[in-house]
Amino acid sequence: MINPIRSEVCALLRQAIGSKYEQSLVDLETWIETPPSEEMGDYAFPCFRLAKTLGKAPDQIALSLQGTIQSQLESSHFVKEVSQTGGYLNFSCDPISIAQNLLPAILSGQFFKINSATPRERVMIEYSQPNTHKGFHVGHMRNVALGNSLCKLYAYNGYEVKGVNYIGDVGTHIAKCLWFYLDNPHQTPPETFKGQWLGSFYTQAVQKLSELEGEEKKQADERISCLLKDLEQPETETYQIWQQTRQWSLDDLDEIYRWLDVQFDECFYESEVEQAGKMLVLEGLEQGIFEYSEGAIGVNLGQDSKQNLGFFLLLKSDGNSLYSTKDLALAKKKFSQYQIERSIYVVGAEQTLYFQQVFATLHKMGYSQAEKCFHLPYGLVTLPSGKMSSRDGTVILFSQLRQEMEHYVYEYYLSEYQGVWQDSEIKETARLVASATVKYGMLNQDPNKLIVFSMEEWLRSEGDTGSYLIYTYVRIQSILRKFDSMPLSQDESFCSHLTHAHEWSLIRKLSFFNEVVFSAGETFRPSLLTRYLFETAQKCNRAYQTCPVQNAKNPQIQQARVLLFDAVGRVLRQGLTLLGITPPERM
Repeated sequence: MINPIRSEVCALLRQAIGSKYEQSLVDLETWIETPPSEEMGDYAFPCFRLAKTLGKAPDQIALSLQGTIQSQLESSHFVKEVSQTGGYLNFSCDPISIAQNLLPAILSGQFFKINSATPRERVMIEYSQPNTHKGFHVGHMRNVALGNSLCKLYAYNGYEVKGVNYIGDVGTHIAKCLWFYLDNPHQTPPETFKGQWLGSFYTQAVQKLSELEGEEKKQADERISCLLKDLEQPETETYQIWQQTRQWSLDDLDEIYRWLDVQFDECFYESEVEQAGKMLVLEGLEQGIFEYSEGAIGVNLGQDSKQNLGFFLLLKSDGNSLYSTKDLALAKKKFSQYQIERSIYVVGAEQTLYFQQVFATLHKMGYSQAEKCFHLPYGLVTLPSGKMSSRDGTVILFSQLRQEMEHYVYEYYLSEYQGVWQDSEIKETARLVASATVKYGMLNQDPNKLIVFSMEEWLRSEGDTGSYLIYTYVRIQSILRKFDSMPLSQDESFCSHLTHAHEWSLIRKLSFFNEVVFSAGETFRPSLLTRYLFETAQKCNRAYQTCPVQNAKNPQIQQARVLLFDAVGRVLRQGLTLLGITPPERM
């Protein structure tokens, strides 16, 4: 049960409407809304949902239900009043009853356990998917933040989750990089971020290829094609160089994920599924599922698909693989080896058609799990100056981003603690704040919306930023430390001392946490949680200003407020955790 208060409202509605219409009320609980202002009540029911079923106007339905439900409120635990506003039925709840149910549950940790009557599906969420031999830049952060948060949200909501990475360690981009790298053997790699250094060769290769013409262009393309084939031959020198340079990139990625505090349950590599993908395509050709087209092999998705997805290429005419070749093999591995019931791919919106074709091909191959394969598209991350591109070299690379953000955090938030705190704590706090700022900024928009990255805006301690949430959480911990010697009774009787309107508004907000988390996961929108946490932090800071703890009127009110802010801090911390953010305890 995610929220017993909402469940009580739902029960009152069902009882008033009657069992005669039970079949029409399957989604009743999801129809219950939160009014636009607190003055209108705590929950609202739009009666137009029942107009067709009951054959009455929404305002008539609302008026009738109001009278019926009002007579039932003596036995209600939470709801104290029901009123009609047009076609809406508004429910107002007893703040003390909610506080007595809610705050002890938060303080004991029981609140953060969603009990599901039935086991949920096994879900694999594939995200990050960086390429080796390219620089990891700020645009890649959105995928990492989104996928990591979804893994945490799904696990919290009761799913069996595996978060996986799929690294592009073979392909044309690597052949282009090595082509330029081998032609410039005199350059020495740096001590750190060698993979990022390799990315500069890829950028230069793309630029040089765009300048070549005629025979020179033909020779370069032939050389790149040969290098691509050599990547599959362990006995070649190219293969050995690829192994070494590949490790440079993997070392970079390990450092990046450590800084972001992101771990994967499994890590797949394109090189590991390439041969299996080729075999799968050839088997499909023999079975008549796939067909030849100008020497290449693919599948015709235009004949029996409502979407008319055209001809989907699976293997080049020269025998070299494609992304599709490997994605089919990886999907088979997910289904057979990991028994995945739902597979989520977090990949940019520009790949929407591609994944429609992949899923349609899997369906044509007989995989029933294809019906539960889902591509979560997301918009680009741009700079105020415009679009970023690895090919053009117009990106903010991770090493630059980390250095500038940690320096900014130190200068504006931590420099005063130099010599007071240990250097290791200052350094770790700078990392936590910088990482939190990036993650929150990347999650604070719906996935389909474009994001403009601005370091200065995102690091502000005021407004809708990760820094503001961390500031609020740290402030709460500072309050609690002042009273850590106070004997605190968590008996629900303390709730009766929380009578201020701002205290009630804050308690009311806390009661919605699990509902928001559930919706954020089910709709693939961590932005719902960022908005909730920001609004909670605002209410917390407002309550702190109007409901003093240090100068409370009496010890009972003081203790109640300490416990209230403790509960707020726990909700903020849990919410930040589900965004992949670990706040520092002081700052």
